[in-house]
Amino acid sequence: MDKVEVPERPVYFIDSKEGLNRLWSALDAAHWFGFDTEFIGEKREIPLLCLLQVVTEEGVWLVDTLHAGDWSHFGEYLQDPSKLILTHAGENDYRLMVQLLNVYPKNTYDLQLAAGFVGMRYPSSLGSILQNILNVNAGKGFTVADWTIRPLPEKMVTYAVEDVRYLDSIYRVIGQRLVALGRENWVAEEMKRWEDPDFYKVDYLKKLLQQKSIASYTEREKIFILRLAQWRQQESIDQSLKAEEILSSRQLLEMARIISSGTEALFRSRILPKAFIRNHKESLYNWYNEIPTSTELAQLYMYAPKDSVDPGVESRTQMVLLLLQVYCIERELSIDLLLPGSEPKKYRIFNDYRYDQLYSGWRYEFLPDIWRDLLENRSLLTLSLEEKGILLTHP
Repeated sequence: MDKVEVPERPVYFIDSKEGLNRLWSALDAAHWFGFDTEFIGEKREIPLLCLLQVVTEEGVWLVDTLHAGDWSHFGEYLQDPSKLILTHAGENDYRLMVQLLNVYPKNTYDLQLAAGFVGMRYPSSLGSILQNILNVNAGKGFTVADWTIRPLPEKMVTYAVEDVRYLDSIYRVIGQRLVALGRENWVAEEMKRWEDPDFYKVDYLKKLLQQKSIASYTEREKIFILRLAQWRQQESIDQSLKAEEILSSRQLLEMARIISSGTEALFRSRILPKAFIRNHKESLYNWYNEIPTSTELAQLYMYAPKDSVDPGVESRTQMVLLLLQVYCIERELSIDLLLPGSEPKKYRIFNDYRYDQLYSGWRYEFLPDIWRDLLENRSLLTLSLEEKGILLTHP
């Protein structure tokens, strides 16, 4: 593969209002721009944005968001549908912009996602994409670093620049491959979801139910956590408060741990608010004792491991998923785009589960009916040895 020419662009470090104004002028004139962020999220409710990297035709702009002043005007460009916005693994960057600026993107294009539609693994690192798409070897990164340091060390500046300087070159090459495969509209379909505010809603149940600390809790206790967490979430919306201000996660898990001893045991805990228990003891008792619904069990096992899964159904499902992966590889598409997130897990756990997205949009266009039939009838699949191989059949 020939090396693709990457434009040389000047680099501007912005730490003043004047520098920001020059960037705004460049973005006003731009038909496209790319961006990335460096932030510190550990032990923070809202991450601290330390550096905003922007690339335009004119140059690479490193915005010192800690010292440059009010940079919030950047949010207006994210919402301008006349400008194409390029990112790599941009979902977290957009989530940060939602938190900090309350803006949702228009006309965005994520190169990590697009790479999955031309046969690369999804998600792929920027280094892998650079090697595969541009035949460029990337340097070592600083994904975990103190980005509050000033002045930034030269190696960190280089890394920050490298994060955005290739975006438009990758876009051009991947775009050509997508056109050749007839999949440019598939990418557009996926990217449209990124403009929907619902896409950025935090999955509060996942954060709670995937903690290692609750692995030893019984199913009944986990269902109690689920119900109490749903109540807390609704209260936070009704009262316009953070969920942790209503009831901390530590207190929630403490209740689940001792609720089996009765509501009186809750009063004896040092960390549980007595007024809360007094006002809600009847609801707490009911949440613990009511039989879980099938919907609640399905919600629970989306996140928490299920103790007993039919090994026959699980193995048949695994087999179909592996064969489907081969099918995707041969057709240059990542199976993780076809069945994103926890979808394969749901197929393994729930006998009657089906992913409705397979029946519409680009997934329906890509996947022949036989694969949907195999997935739907996975628990009834039979194997037989034939002269020329193994025959896989379903009713």
